[in-house]
Amino acid sequence: IAFAQRRLPRAFPEKEPKGSSSMPSATPLRMDAAMEPTGDRTSAPAQKGSRSEFTRMVSAFHASYQSIVSDSLVGYYREELMGMEGFERDKQMFDYTIKGGQCFRGVLVYAATLELLEKHGVKPSAERVKQIMSVGWALEIVQAAVLVADDIMDESHTRRGKACWHKVDRVHAYNDVFKLEHFAFRVLKRHLKGAELFAISQLFHGIILKTTFGQGLDLECSSVIKELSVKWDASRARTQLSMDTYNRIIKYKTSFYTFNLPFKAALVLANHSTQRTLPPHATAPSSSRRPSNHHTEKVAENQEEDADDEDVELDVRDKPKLFEDTMPPQSRVNSETKSRGRAFMEERVNVLIHEREDAANSSLLFRLGMELGEYFQVQDDFLDVYGDPKKTGKIGTDIDQRKLTWLMATAVQKADEKTLQSLVLPRGSEDRVKTVKTIFKNLNLRKEYLSYEKAMCEKIRSLANDSGKSAILPKKTVLLILDKIYASRVKKEAA
Repeated sequence: IAFAQRRLPRAFPEKEPKGSSSMPSATPLRMDAAMEPTGDRTSAPAQKGSRSEFTRMVSAFHASYQSIVSDSLVGYYREELMGMEGFERDKQMFDYTIKGGQCFRGVLVYAATLELLEKHGVKPSAERVKQIMSVGWALEIVQAAVLVADDIMDESHTRRGKACWHKVDRVHAYNDVFKLEHFAFRVLKRHLKGAELFAISQLFHGIILKTTFGQGLDLECSSVIKELSVKWDASRARTQLSMDTYNRIIKYKTSFYTFNLPFKAALVLANHSTQRTLPPHATAPSSSRRPSNHHTEKVAENQEEDADDEDVELDVRDKPKLFEDTMPPQSRVNSETKSRGRAFMEERVNVLIHEREDAANSSLLFRLGMELGEYFQVQDDFLDVYGDPKKTGKIGTDIDQRKLTWLMATAVQKADEKTLQSLVLPRGSEDRVKTVKTIFKNLNLRKEYLSYEKAMCEKIRSLANDSGKSAILPKKTVLLILDKIYASRVKKEAA
């Protein structure tokens, strides 16, 4: 990264298009009542003041759409697509596919970053707030691409209370998926620069790739169910439609880009803002006394649970020259080098004292992201069958599309062989949906889900509380998000 950083442009200057809306301040004023959790709780709710603060951040984030996303599209047409027609059509597509949701992932980037900065006593400027929000909007643009593609593959009819985009513009919808995904990186390039841009872009690329493979496994399981309807094999059904298979799908399809990416991005953004290369416990070195590239602090992963996940360096600025260590000793031995060496050793001793604690906290953040992602997707599966379409904004298609959902995987676990075969051998689409829903009811899966939900909420809350006063864990944001996910089921479940 240090090698690449020196070859990146120092900045990507682009003039703001005329008519750009002003950015909200770091302390937004308006509340978004739609985000307020309601209903009974399986665990103690977050404090009211914290929820109000969070809803103000939601409002501020939504208000920044024009100055970040729309103006980026205007700028791109002016600077790269001069004379090309299609701006109005693309603007309509962007507004239709990106806006209208809760912007859950983008708000998480924003809220988690501000909480980490608050822990360090840093109040970001309005320009820095805009840069943080741009990462959140880039993730929301990726989310829009994922949803358009997912709706095409699932042959869905509605999304966010309106027709799916491929129902509006079938001809362009396939290309719009690519257009949205790539434009997310245009937004990042417009608002970030140098090594920070490189680190965030690499993070996006890595996790988007994981998401596509998770989606591939999801489609493969649908094919398995279709094949079993032609040639029944009970052993294959229980093996390939297991809960273990389902957990792999949601880990890569949902958890990484819904929670792991926002949390990692927040760590990178917060570290860049505080200009730290050492953990919070250590004294940050001056710009002339930074530790060598070999000792850059990284985001720790839970390697036992996910050994293949990439590390992300939290600070990649102002590093020594790439080949400095290979130079003859006599050319590097001077008073400045000796001074830096002594300073580094003193700082490294301080770091080592707290190294295990930092690794544990980073691993805990990864676990929290995975657990929240699982709960989030399991709830989505539940609401696809038991939710009110008027409240969820979409008509459930999981059963009709033979998806391996949490309900299906649980039914496979609990069903006898005759019932199991009925899950995959329909006599037509309408009969299949009715038959499978009856099986879910007979197996009492709604009660099973409520038990799962209670246990998961308690588990996540316990993990968050274990973080104590860690400077790299956005505990308040995690608990607010947990509260919000739970409230979503309470509000959207059919009576």
